Amino acid sequence: MYNNFAKIYDKFMKNCNYDEWVEYIKTLIDESGCEGKKLLDLGCGTGETLVRLKSDFQCSGLDLSKEMLEIAYKKLKNKGVQLFMGDMREFDTGEKYDIIISLFDTVNHLTSQEDLRDLFISIKKSLNPGGIYIFDVVDRKFMDEMFPGGIFYDERKDMTIIWEHSVEDDIDYVDATYFVQNRTENYEKFKETYEKKIFSHENIEKEVKEIEMNLLSVNKNDKIAGERFFYVLSV
Repeated sequence: MYNNFAKIYDKFMKNCNYDEWVEYIKTLIDESGCEGKKLLDLGCGTGETLVRLKSDFQCSGLDLSKEMLEIAYKKLKNKGVQLFMGDMREFDTGEKYDIIISLFDTVNHLTSQEDLRDLFISIKKSLNPGGIYIFDVVDRKFMDEMFPGGIFYDERKDMTIIWEHSVEDDIDYVDATYFVQNRTENYEKFKETYEKKIFSHENIEKEVKEIEMNLLSVNKNDKIAGERFFYVLSV
C-alpha cells in the first residue's frame, strides 16, 4: 500500500491544514488529563504531523510503508524523532508511550473486526499506565458524500485525481489514478488501490470493552476534513 502514492503524497496533501489537525489533537490531549509527553504517531506517513508535534512532545513514528518513512526520515533527520517500520495491528517498538495517535482515518484502512481488536491489543501493550490513544474514523455518510455516483474527481493546477469507489462484502475499494505534472511539465500517471472498512460506534465500543480499555470520549468534528469522529481511549 502507498508504494507509488508516497512519491506524490505531500503534493496530494498540500491543501491539508496540518496545523489545525495538530491543535485539535493537543486540545483532546489536554481534555483527557494526560500529562505525559512521550508520543507515538501510528501511521505517521511522511512525517508532517511529527514535524509539528516534536517541539511539544518526545516523538516517534511508525508506518507500514518503507517509501513513506524514507521521506519522513529526510524531514526529521537529527530532530530527535525515532521512526519505525511496522504493521499497526501487531507492533512493538520496545518502548512505552503516554500518547499514541492515528490520524487521517488510518484506522479505517483495517479491513476486519479482528484487525481492530489486534490494533487495540497492541495499543494497550504499548501505553504507559494512564496513557491515551487518539484516532479518528469516517462513517458511511462520509464515503457516500465523497463518492457521489461512485466517482471522486479533483482537478488542480498540477494534478488531476480520479477515484473510483465500490463496496463489496462490507469493504470499500478505491481505485485511484493520479496524473501529476513533473518538472518538465509533462504528466506522470500513478495508480493505487485502497481498501477501507467502516467501523460503527458499536464495533469500536465492543472491542474497547473486550480488551478492558476505557472509552474517555467520542468527538464529532466537521471543521478540519469533513465530518469524522475522534475517539480517545485510555488504559
